[in-house]
Amino acid sequence: MAFNDIPAARLRERFAAFLPNAEFISAEECYGGHINRTFFVDARVYGEKRRFVLQSVNKNVFKNYAGVMDNVFRISAHLGSKSLDMGSDDPTRDHIHFIRAADGGLGVDGEVGYWRLYRYIDRAEGRLSAKTPAEARAAAAAFGRFQWLLADLPSPRLWETISAFHDTRQRFANLEKSAEFDAVGRRAAVKDDIEGFLSLKSEALKLQEAFERGEIPERIAHNDAKYSNVLMDVATNRAVCVIDLDTCMPGLSLHDFGDLMRSMSCDRPEDEPDTSKIVVRRDMYDALLDGFLSQADNFLVPAERSLLPNSGVVITLETGSRFLADYLDGDHYFHIDYPEHNLVRARSQLALARSMLDTLM
Repeated sequence: MAFNDIPAARLRERFAAFLPNAEFISAEECYGGHINRTFFVDARVYGEKRRFVLQSVNKNVFKNYAGVMDNVFRISAHLGSKSLDMGSDDPTRDHIHFIRAADGGLGVDGEVGYWRLYRYIDRAEGRLSAKTPAEARAAAAAFGRFQWLLADLPSPRLWETISAFHDTRQRFANLEKSAEFDAVGRRAAVKDDIEGFLSLKSEALKLQEAFERGEIPERIAHNDAKYSNVLMDVATNRAVCVIDLDTCMPGLSLHDFGDLMRSMSCDRPEDEPDTSKIVVRRDMYDALLDGFLSQADNFLVPAERSLLPNSGVVITLETGSRFLADYLDGDHYFHIDYPEHNLVRARSQLALARSMLDTLM
């Protein structure tokens, strides 16, 4: 048993740093993620066979990995406390349970990654995309509940693990700088695309400006709200819990709802080359809104509720501007499968934002 550059002996060593008295049985790598290395480990603990998730956090992406770990442990502990206080009928599966290292630390530092361990959640799975309004509603409700449960997380403030992640003004400034510098000579061919994004800059800044005016508060946001980050019960299709907490940090509630809209309100992929096919599904949007408000309505302020439809436009334009800037820079940030991939993505996002404005506003 070996995993390319990580020998089995190393996995045993890392696992033993958390549970030294457990019997390591086997491990298999999960290839679903793009940033961290993840392994499912089967072990025997006090005679009982159990499964765990052993993960190596990418320190090149999460340079403040200590802050990431502090955040996720605090979130996990708070959700666990809430689960007990509220009499959850599924306390072993309704949140991620992180396990401290045997020396009391939050994890184990390695040469490349920072290792951590948490309990495997059985009888549940992550799915790539929602096919029906019912699935969309369940996912949105899970994220709404996630925000509601974290609304009273005690101070101090969570670490900002990715600086200015949703600074939309800066994202658009970066696009303008990329267009002006024109590093690889692509500006002339995409002049209409650049103008298309810049013409909607006022729409893209609506959340940030509302926050700056003090109309909407800072919240704890997940910052990667999509269907694949909700585990679904394999038997009942019920949302079990929200996962992938590394991007959780201070932000806006509307950032998460905007992510849900961007990723789930259209049934075409984010790199759909035929923009005529990119149309918002009103039934999916209505399901997302209903699901999110079913859990979050009791803590959102009126300005947040009124800006919910705008949030999808904001996040979609912000994401698209990043694709286009990367294309102008020579494709250094996002992985691409062909030379025009980032341009196709940018055009798809611009079309989706325009459909949102036409359909929902």
